[in-house]
Amino acid sequence: GIALMVANTTETYAQKKVDKTVVYEVSMHCKSCKAKIERDLAFEKGVKEVTATLDEKLVTVKYDDAKTTPEKIAEAIKKLGFEAKVVEEKKKS
Repeated sequence: GIALMVANTTETYAQKKVDKTVVYEVSMHCKSCKAKIERDLAFEKGVKEVTATLDEKLVTVKYDDAKTTPEKIAEAIKKLGFEAKVVEEKKKS
């Protein structure tokens, strides 16, 4: 029973280790908002890369889905003082 459980855990972990990308519509208004989001979000656990586009008010986040979720990232954006809504989710292997 134990060996089987360990095998299943390893298999699940291997399947989950994929970087994903999620795009949020964020209520940012200026260059300092953009800079704050890009700088501060990069320190969130599991976040690999953050790109904010001020003109479109979009924030693209590449993340490790074994370590975080789009909901947790949205929560982190809200803690910075911005509204965040998921626009698109993409899987990248």
